[in-house]
Amino acid sequence: MTALRSSVIAALCFCSAAAAAGERLTGLPLPRYAAIRATEANLRVGPSTNYPVLWRYEKRGLPVRIVKEHFNWRKVEDPRGETGWMSAHLLADWPRAIVTAADRLLRRSPETGARGVAVLKPNVVVTVLERRDGWCRVSKEGHKGWLKSDEVWGACAGP
Repeated sequence: MTALRSSVIAALCFCSAAAAAGERLTGLPLPRYAAIRATEANLRVGPSTNYPVLWRYEKRGLPVRIVKEHFNWRKVEDPRGETGWMSAHLLADWPRAIVTAADRLLRRSPETGARGVAVLKPNVVVTVLERRDGWCRVSKEGHKGWLKSDEVWGACAGP
């Protein structure tokens, strides 16, 4: 009985030490991009429902950057630079990015002079299909094309 209790205490100490050190619990790289899976998700001050809500997101697919893990919670940064904690079940590893600042021309090929396919407005979320040499092939509502990686924030930039 004493050996079992010692093993349990050692395991608890190991988990607490790993979490305190900010180690990756999932083994996935940090930072990394994810997307909000839920239609409503709360960003909290700390890693528990006991902490106050900072923001309530109502945009499914919005990209976020995971910067830290704590058990079933992830510390994330949103496209505006706001940080806080979100429950891991609210996040998905979908490759999403959001158009930044101004209207962006979605191009037929990854070249500055390439013909346009569509114009994407600021804050439009796109699905990232491929990354190549500073460009991202993305899709949005049936349109597929290329954007420069610095025209979007999210999975296009990589971790």
